[in-house]
Amino acid sequence: MKKKLFWWLFLFVLLTTFYFDLSKTNLSEFFIVKNFEIKNTENTDIGLVNSKLEKFKNNNIFLINNDEIASSITDLDFVKNVGVKKIYPDKIKININEHKIVAVISNNQNKYMLSKEGHIIENYNDKFNSLPIIYGKNTENYFPYFYKLLNDINFDLNKIEYLKYFESNRWDIFLKDGKLIKLSSDKSEAKESLANFIAIYSDKKFKQYKIFDFRLKNQLILR
Repeated sequence: MKKKLFWWLFLFVLLTTFYFDLSKTNLSEFFIVKNFEIKNTENTDIGLVNSKLEKFKNNNIFLINNDEIASSITDLDFVKNVGVKKIYPDKIKININEHKIVAVISNNQNKYMLSKEGHIIENYNDKFNSLPIIYGKNTENYFPYFYKLLNDINFDLNKIEYLKYFESNRWDIFLKDGKLIKLSSDKSEAKESLANFIAIYSDKKFKQYKIFDFRLKNQLILR
């Protein structure tokens, strides 16, 4: 009795999970990929994504390799990695994890977008014009740690107009209100200096100063 009940339950689940067109004679036709559900494409060109996925349509869903689908679109701008999930019988869900653009690199009159991990996207988009601009040589190699430092102390990135990296391994920060912060090349000192700047930034006693020079250890020179 239990065995018979199990098979009836299995048949019920099978029939209510998948819709079968009984007019078709070949069961494999039920598992042909008809569409893709694409998620999280805030900046990625959805047209290019669909173009890359077109070759997988009308193929048997069981025979399509998830890694092959993912690798076909990971070379697109903004795409960091891709999750693929098959929704039986005929749909595939694509979840795109995009690079987070946090700054703009200005180099020889060209602009590039930079992610928090240091990934460069060369096809510049004007929608990122409000982000801080970075000047300096090979800044993509040095900015990720500095971005993390700024976040660790809750420095308001929206206040930054642009940053300049020097080959002596130090940074200058130019704020939108005209103030300039000069930091030491020592990472721990730079972090402490920025924390001190945040503490005094709103103090009326410091409003008149435009330059906050922290380059000398345990000193602040105001101009």
